[in-house]
Amino acid sequence: MPSNAVQTCELLERLPIACARLPEGVTWEVVVALPTHGAPSVESTLAKLPGGQGYRANGGYGASLRQALELARGEWILTMESGLAHSPFIIPELFARREDNDLVVASRYTKTGYDNAGWFRSFVARCSNRLVATLLDLPVHDLSSSFRLYRRRVFDEAMPEHEGFGALLEVLVRSFAAGFRVAEVPFHYFPIHRGTDSTFWQVAREYLAALRPLWRLRNSIDCADYDERAFRSRIWFQRSWQRWRYHALVGMVRECPRILDIGCGSSQVLEGLPQADGCDIRLNKLRYKRGRSGALVRASVFDLPFKSEAYDAAIFSQVIEHLPRNPKILQEVVRVVRPGGIVVVGTPDYATWWTTIEKIYGFVHPTGYADEHITHYTFETLKAEVEGLGCEYMDHAYVYGAELIMRFRKNG
Repeated sequence: MPSNAVQTCELLERLPIACARLPEGVTWEVVVALPTHGAPSVESTLAKLPGGQGYRANGGYGASLRQALELARGEWILTMESGLAHSPFIIPELFARREDNDLVVASRYTKTGYDNAGWFRSFVARCSNRLVATLLDLPVHDLSSSFRLYRRRVFDEAMPEHEGFGALLEVLVRSFAAGFRVAEVPFHYFPIHRGTDSTFWQVAREYLAALRPLWRLRNSIDCADYDERAFRSRIWFQRSWQRWRYHALVGMVRECPRILDIGCGSSQVLEGLPQADGCDIRLNKLRYKRGRSGALVRASVFDLPFKSEAYDAAIFSQVIEHLPRNPKILQEVVRVVRPGGIVVVGTPDYATWWTTIEKIYGFVHPTGYADEHITHYTFETLKAEVEGLGCEYMDHAYVYGAELIMRFRKNG
């Protein structure tokens, strides 16, 4: 946000030179939060630029960002500070990284980035960013950089609600939760004033205020990369559970050439079975997994958009317990598998100590999914239901004696 008119005018005068390096045919516009004093000179400079618009910010950074988005019309939105703390000449580099990403962060703390804010401010900022990134398990080095390039649709699903600087952290967490891709480009930061000031400490306070609710979102089952992160969790028991399940599922169908993972989420099973297609009702999970060779289809298990007998094997793991009991569900799973093919179904066995695990999990992680298990199976009830659909029981595996994974062969 602009700190004074002179520095804002300097930036505006250099923008056309920097943007001349963008690919041919790219058009751009400028939206500026006008400074409190000296606005006439800024407005005069702004009027010379394409689509130049100014507005009076009402509230903090987050509120100002939402105001600017109402005025901006581009497919891509770039945010930056006034003055030359954020050099406009890096804009073409940010723009060049847009193809495979949805949010590009100009980062002071990547390998070749640099923070010229003074040793104490730089040290505190670097340590704070590393701490928050660790707590939220975010693969981003510079969480507090406001120099960013956003794909417009990011704000359709990840619009920050925070009024102040906490919006910077919020939009990152919401972007990961929505399955958007985030990348960093190194840049050298030359702030107007070196050392700490009131704005620096304000950013720190507002980040801390936003941290707790964002931690809940980041660690909820709804977060796009939840399943993948659990596979690599720092918590041994969670990591071990996920990998035990992974080995059981992959081992049961690995030799099959055509596989469908129904309710694939963002788990590592698709990486272990590169020949598999995946389907899920949650768009954010599919968006996160995009880029692989196998198909990713958004679909409901109640009406799978695949031909009958199209696959040699189907995996249906950790889904059925989240759905109301309905014979249509397993009928659809079996339908897409050819006669002689493999059907794998996984769900907690409620005749085991799973019930105790679920109570403990619900206490330790109340934002998890323990209370979302609305349909309960046991070994006998699951076996009988799948066999009733024309399948023959083959074998099974347990994860820690609680989560049941059963393999069947479709008759015919």
